[in-house]
Amino acid sequence: MKLSRDQVMVLAVATGLEIPEKDLDNVTIRVSALLSAMETIEAELGEAINSVEPLPPVFPREDF
Repeated sequence: MKLSRDQVMVLAVATGLEIPEKDLDNVTIRVSALLSAMETIEAELGEAINSVEPLPPVFPREDF
């Protein structure tokens, strides 16, 4: 999935991130590559991707 600079800026603003102008091209390339890789993985796994619960984005700070 190839994103434009404007799309990356919209995503950044929506999530409260500030991307310096000098880094925007690099971030755009990296986010596009990550999304493309995720599309490939999803295509390979098919419906099996929906059978596993995703990891939570925040982990407890308790020692186990």
